Formats: sequence, C-alpha cells, structure tokens
Amino acid sequence: MVEITSSSNNKCKYVKSLSQKKSRQKYGEYTVEGIKSVSDALNSSREITAIYVSRAFFESESFAYPEDIPLFKVSDNVFLNMCDTKTPQGILASLKIEENGGFKPDLSKPYIYCDGVSDPGNMGTIIRTADAAGFGGVLLSPGCVDLYSPKTVRSSMGSFFNIDIITDVTYARLGEYRNAGFRLIGGALGENTVDYRDADMKKPTVIIVGNEANGISDEVKEMCECVKIPILGKAESLNVGVAAAILMYELVRQRS
Repeated sequence: MVEITSSSNNKCKYVKSLSQKKSRQKYGEYTVEGIKSVSDALNSSREITAIYVSRAFFESESFAYPEDIPLFKVSDNVFLNMCDTKTPQGILASLKIEENGGFKPDLSKPYIYCDGVSDPGNMGTIIRTADAAGFGGVLLSPGCVDLYSPKTVRSSMGSFFNIDIITDVTYARLGEYRNAGFRLIGGALGENTVDYRDADMKKPTVIIVGNEANGISDEVKEMCECVKIPILGKAESLNVGVAAAILMYELVRQRS
C-alpha cells in the first residue's frame, strides 16, 4: 500500500483528470466511486487498475482489498479533491475502458438502442432498467452521452457492470441487425405509428429511444416500426428513461 498526502502527487492529479472526457479518451481509463460501485466492479470481469481510499475510510471501514490490485491510502482532504461527488464515501477505483468491436447481438435476446440520448441520468436509468428487464444489452449511437462519465456510471446503480453496453453503434450497424433478423421498434411518431401494446415484440427485437429534445432521427425512423405511448393528460411528452422502461417491460409482458 502506498500513501498519498499531497494534492500535487501525480496519482492524485491523474485520478482527478479522469473526470474529464478528454483524459478518459487519452488514457483509456475511468473511475467509479463508492462502496457499492467499487464492490460491483470487483465482482465483475472489468479490469481494475487501482483502488484509492481515504485515511478515515481505511481506518474505520472493513473492506476486502484484493492483493493483486494496487492500493493507495490518501489523506482525507486530498481524497475529497480527487472525487467527482461532493460527499464521497471514501473509496474509488480506476478501471480500463473496454473495447467492444467484436460484439455480435444474439437473436434470442432483446436489446435497446439509444439514439442520441444526451443526459447521463437518463442513460443510467435506461441501463439499470435494461438490466432489470433481462435485456441482452444496451446499444449506444455515436451521438450519445459519454458512457464513462461519473454521472452515467453512478446513475446506473451498479447495473453498469451487469449488462453489455456497446458504444458507437452506427445507423449502418443498426441496419445490419435488422437484416440479420431483428425487428426495430422505435418510440416515435411516423406514418404508420401504432399503440406500443399492439407491436409484436415476441420476435427478435431492438427497441429504440431517441434524444431528449429531438427524438429519434429521421434516418432511424425509416428503418423501424414506430410506436407511441398514449399521453392521457396534458403532459407534452414522457421522459426518455420512463418511455424506455415502459417499452422494455411491454416486451417482457408479451414474452412472459
């Protein structure tokens, strides 16, 4: 175990830099904070490069530290400066960003495709719901929020480590999935839009939800079957995370 007592320490600066997208892209690493998130990461197949704990956490909390992962004990005030959250629990870990170029969808599993979802809280909710609903994975278009931003990881509540999340899935690849046998069902208004309960989701399916402000792109609309969720009150629309949950659990209902 190595002790860090100064905020000018290179390790401290490095971890702090990973809160920025450009640093995550440069170094190929990201961080997770909190007891649950670090525990979930340790119980997954993800590659953890280091664990950092505050002095107070190390002295007061019982935690099983793996012997094969570097451990750093950090002064409390220095640790606070390393974190993205305002009230950290005293433990964080750095992990390698995974490559997913070899991903191939399984026709026996459903997926959800996020077309330009830009809010990290919404993305985390979608990931968490897809995990709960037993989906095979979450597919992200190139225009989506950064998957590895601290807010996205936190809002997924651990599901981040339980389900395949594939980034940079282009419209061309989405078309390939359709050609391979997947039915694309998008939450959007189109020429032949039907009530979401009338769409057949028993067949191989990719559910599609769009950007918070602009919805699903016209290009994707042309590829998918459009469905709508009835608005019975005066609300203009549903939050994309809520809409995604409704559509995913309708698929679960139809297949149960």
